[in-house]
Amino acid sequence: MKRTPARCGASNTRGSAPNSLLRAAASAVVLAGMTSAAAAQSSFPDHTITLVAPFPPGGAADVISRMLSDPLGEALGQTVIVENRAGGGGRIGTDAVVRAEPDGYTLLMGSQATHSINPELYDNLGYDPAVDTAPVAIAGAVGYVIYVNKDVPVDSIADLVESAKSDPGGIAYGSAGYGGGSHLCIELLQSMIEGEFTHIPFQGTAPATTALLGGEVDMLCDVITTGRPHIEAGAVKALAVTTPERHPQLPDLPTVAEAGVPGYEAVSYYGLFAPANVPEDVLTTLRETAREVIAQPEVAARLGELGMVPVDVDAQGFADYVAKDRAVWGAVIDGAGITVN
Repeated sequence: MKRTPARCGASNTRGSAPNSLLRAAASAVVLAGMTSAAAAQSSFPDHTITLVAPFPPGGAADVISRMLSDPLGEALGQTVIVENRAGGGGRIGTDAVVRAEPDGYTLLMGSQATHSINPELYDNLGYDPAVDTAPVAIAGAVGYVIYVNKDVPVDSIADLVESAKSDPGGIAYGSAGYGGGSHLCIELLQSMIEGEFTHIPFQGTAPATTALLGGEVDMLCDVITTGRPHIEAGAVKALAVTTPERHPQLPDLPTVAEAGVPGYEAVSYYGLFAPANVPEDVLTTLRETAREVIAQPEVAARLGELGMVPVDVDAQGFADYVAKDRAVWGAVIDGAGITVN
């Protein structure tokens, strides 16, 4: 609007009054907008949250996701639904979360596979989980258990090592996917015993286990979470756990290290991640709530029943834990010369 020049001799104070009122009104509108935005953010969450499990139903990521979804939803006051987006050794589900709206309503059940192994295994992921996801809370660490089909003439790690040396490739082992934790834990074992097994990858833990139970493969290095029920049911023959000490859920099983391969250790982890750039107040809500839920006695007990060992660290500690683990498995991948197309 064109301003009318002030009359000669008139005071400029009277002419500036409308402008002051306009500026005050504009400021009020901006302040109201900021207040409204803050109120909107502080209302988080106000609808359903999706927790993506990037592996098939029945695997550890799926089991842990479903175990946590209800108590997490109760604590947040909203429903948390689990969505399985399997494929690519966890890449498809992770990519979906990375590309999701960074509003806190899409979370990922990340793991050693998604955050430690895949970024070291693939050159063309299209994302870097260390940059493109934000750690929320670690659910815990979990070791593996090495077991064989009941008809395999191997009763100990010593027998297994002898077979790998005397009959290279004679024992076939399944895995949840090429380059995954269940693959690399055997690659690490091979490198330490100078023996050889035959690798047969599957699309997830469940089909690999089915193949072992059916005699299609001889051996599996399975996460304790999903392996223990088969051991307790007597469906498989367990040889050892991969943890540095005997596991409280399988106390009669020796560690691989004490059973004849000194220094061997393979431990995985599971935890919640969000897309990068989630608003800080929303991320804080998620982090504080998730950590409190995971520490609840009843939740901790259920995680323990799944073979999980608590890792008491905050979000930064979780990020540091993942970075260290990534370096370890990156070295295994490089040492074994593992490549993917």
